[in-house]
This record gives sequence, structure tokens and C-alpha cells, in this order.
Amino acid sequence: MEHTSSELGNQSLWAKIWQFFVVDKVFLVSFIIALNAMVFGQAHFTTRFFDWKVIATVFGLMLVIGGFRESGLLRYIGESMVSKSKTTRQLVRFTTNLTFFLAVFFTNDLTILTMLPLYLYITKHVENRKSVYWGASFIVPACHMGSTLLPFGNPHNLYVYNFFHLSSNNMAFFKGTVPMWIAGFIVLNLACFLIDKDPIHVDTKPKDFNIVEVVVFVALMVLMATSVFTKVAIGGINFYWIAAGITSLIVFLYKRELFKSADYHLILTFMCFFIIVGNLVDIEQITTFVSNLASSPQGAFLGTVLISQVISNISSAVLMSPFTTHGVAVILGADVGGVGMLTASMATLIAYKVISVQGRSEIAGYAKYFAICMVAFLVVLTAIGLVIVSII
Repeated sequence: MEHTSSELGNQSLWAKIWQFFVVDKVFLVSFIIALNAMVFGQAHFTTRFFDWKVIATVFGLMLVIGGFRESGLLRYIGESMVSKSKTTRQLVRFTTNLTFFLAVFFTNDLTILTMLPLYLYITKHVENRKSVYWGASFIVPACHMGSTLLPFGNPHNLYVYNFFHLSSNNMAFFKGTVPMWIAGFIVLNLACFLIDKDPIHVDTKPKDFNIVEVVVFVALMVLMATSVFTKVAIGGINFYWIAAGITSLIVFLYKRELFKSADYHLILTFMCFFIIVGNLVDIEQITTFVSNLASSPQGAFLGTVLISQVISNISSAVLMSPFTTHGVAVILGADVGGVGMLTASMATLIAYKVISVQGRSEIAGYAKYFAICMVAFLVVLTAIGLVIVSII
């Protein structure tokens, strides 16, 4: 029996819808929980916890970061740095530190998608495979610790920064993130001493990048960063809407294909958890339990770290924020909590997927050192984080 074109079209449409939902497991789980919350919760569909500043800012930053990826700037910087390496330890240290500093501005996902494939390609002929495995693993905590410093370093920082109105007290934010950022840098560099000092020759030539695109997207990055730190409204319109609108318009006119590469799953995941939290806060037993857990900065930090291992650090930050007054502890908990299980963050999952594709023939070796590294960094960084939240 022949299928009509309309039937085939409908099948294709349903297949695309199905693929959209199953491709991102964190979004899928959050969507299912949000549906249940709307059906069985007391508030049903509620927008009272929707943070429109986060949604607008994250979307604008996605477009900007996508522009940097297309410009080739990050790859140029990476190739320029690693081409100067003379030993395996030097290569790993260069890669780890560059990843750390790039993540300050370009978020976890983009930094990993730039630095990890480059590192795996460059090291495929290095004889000391154990050092190569360690180096690949260090890239993940380097991303998480690097992105700790600024509010727009990653989405959960931005969300918590806005939720607790930390723009009116930036010192409170930086009193927590700066020590964690410095400690992360020190720990990463100490870990590099695990790498042997075998001589190597890195055969790579930095490719050129598009200077015009870099200038355009640097200007847009400054615009979006300004919207994070300011509460200004122009003509009754909040500046973050204006910044996101200008960014979207320029990208549409200049490089509209970037709209296709934006992570819409992340924005929808935020919305799902806004709905979930809106229904949870009306359940007294849950409110009491989580509020007691997060009543101290240490509890808020540890609770966020542990919940991150199950539902990802972005989701845990959204879930914990309404039940505590310790916003900086939640930020640090989400930053540290991104290291650990594959479910702890999208960046960690992306890193493992990249390794499983590019290092398929050595997946057992990569997986072993990846697991050891994640557990070790999670324990060490959690201990450091507890000290920091106890002092600030």
C-alpha cells in the first residue's frame, strides 16, 4: 500500500518532534516532571517563578557565543598556544590553563567543544597514553572552575545571580567566586604534575580567524554583559530586553544561521523548572525539608552539589534557590556539582560524548581516567567549597 505525501509529511513531522524531545535527556526529564506538576500540583501552570531576564540574557549570549565559534577565534587561540608545547606536561598544562581562562567568557559547552577535540586530535600520536588520558580529563573541571568567576560564565551562575539580586551587591558574589576560581586554578595546575615530561613535537598550524566577525561579536558580548550588571530601564523597557533585541536583530541581519544553533533545550529546561518550583513551593512538606537542608550556607552548598549529580547543576540551582537565602553557596555548589557524574552537567556529558567518538578505539583508557578524575576533583573541590562558604 502506498503512503500519500501528506502521510509521509506527518510521519516526518512527528519524527522531528520526537527527536526534539529525546535528544536532550535533561530537558525530557524536566518536561515530564513539569507536566506532572501542572496536572497534580496546586498552582498548575504558573509563571510567578519565571525569570525573564535570565531567559532573554541566555538567549542573547547563545547567539554571541555561537558567533565566536563560527569566527574561528577560539580554535586559533588554542592552536597557537599548544603549538608551543615541548613536553607532554607542558601540552596538558597549556591546554588546561587555556580551557580555564576561555571558560570565563565563553561558557563550558563552547570551550569543551573547542578545546577537547583539538587536544584529542593533537595527542593521537603521543606515545604516553596515560598522560594523554589525564589531560583529556582535566579539561572538564577546568571548564567548570573557569566559568565560576563571572555571572555570565554559565547559565546557572546567571540565574542565581539574578534570583538573589546580586547586581546590587556584586562584592558578595565575588567574595565567593574569586576564591573558588583561584583555588580551582591552583588545584588544576597541581594536578598537571601527574603528567610525565616526555618530549613531544606538536605538528599544527594555527588557522586564520575572521577579524570582522570577532569585532562584531566582541561588541555584542560587551552589550550583553552590560545588561547582566545593570538594572537600567529605557522608556519603561528593561535594558536586558533591549540588549537581547539588538543582539538578535544584528545576528539576524548579519549571520542569521546562528539562530539554528542556539540551545533552545536549555531555555525550555529553565522554563520547565520554573513551573516545577512554582508548584513545589506550595507543598509544605517539601518546602520544610529543603528549607531546613539549605538553612546554612554549608547545607545549601552541599545540597546543590549532591542534587546536581542527579538532575544536573542548572536544574539543582533553579530548584534550591527559592528555599534558601544563601545564593553564593548555591552558585558555588552548582559550579562544583557540575563535576562528577555524567548527569551532573551538560558540559560533562558533552566531554564524554566527544571522547567516545574521537577516542573510540581507546574508550576503556579514557573512561577509566575520566571517572577517577571526576571523583577526585569533586571531593577536593567540595572540601574547598565548604571552607569558602563557611568563611564568607
